[in-house]
Amino acid sequence: MFSATPGRTERECHSSDTGDAHPIRAQPYRMAPQAKITIEREIKDMLQMGVIRPSESAWASPVVLVPKADGEICFCVDCRKLNAVTRPDNYPIPRTDELPEELGRAQFISTLNLTKGYWQVPLDESAKERSALTTHVGLYELNVLPYGLRYAPTTFQRPVNNLLAGFGEFAVACLDNVAIFSDSWEEHLEHLQAVFQCIREAGLMVKAKKCQIGLNRVTYLGHQVSQGTINPLQAKVNAIQNWPDPKSKKQVQSFLGLARYYR
Repeated sequence: MFSATPGRTERECHSSDTGDAHPIRAQPYRMAPQAKITIEREIKDMLQMGVIRPSESAWASPVVLVPKADGEICFCVDCRKLNAVTRPDNYPIPRTDELPEELGRAQFISTLNLTKGYWQVPLDESAKERSALTTHVGLYELNVLPYGLRYAPTTFQRPVNNLLAGFGEFAVACLDNVAIFSDSWEEHLEHLQAVFQCIREAGLMVKAKKCQIGLNRVTYLGHQVSQGTINPLQAKVNAIQNWPDPKSKKQVQSFLGLARYYR
């Protein structure tokens, strides 16, 4: 179940309900030469993995590249126009300020990160047509849930919650971040085995290099969690302390939002 290539679950399928909205089309964004090379590489890899396929859809959304904290690039689709005509899905997402508290005074903690999490959930045929992405190398449509699609988090959280149903005393998850916590090493092995078995049966894959296994101190959802203590990450505190002096009302609001969120 450990692989850098995403799996594909059959327990959930995303649909985009756009009612009677007409197809929405957009042109590719202007990209720097290096960004174009990255897009070409990503398109090639996604075709090989079956994440996308060539498209003749009347819908089209542009691609954006978003840098991640670990230095990798997240290939996203700017679905804002599509999202504006998509009907809501109100399935709840866990509060990230509460989940670390669930770990309590556990002596052993493991965290798992699902490989390209959203890409492990398929789209139905109508959603594939609406998910079409336009690039300088052609038009493609996604076979799986893209980053940037409205209510993609709710679609993804639903099968994750179902996966961990009955494990609430020792496992929690926010999207693709799963935490398993136990009071003893023997219990922890049993809990890990139970969660691993469910992940395998669901057809999901886990990214090994992002996992923390059997530790008494882990980084989870932006905090250090250890045997009943929750502490902020020093790098994030430094980023707030070293934030440039705001020069406008918008910059003040931006800083306050950042500080308030992490607090």
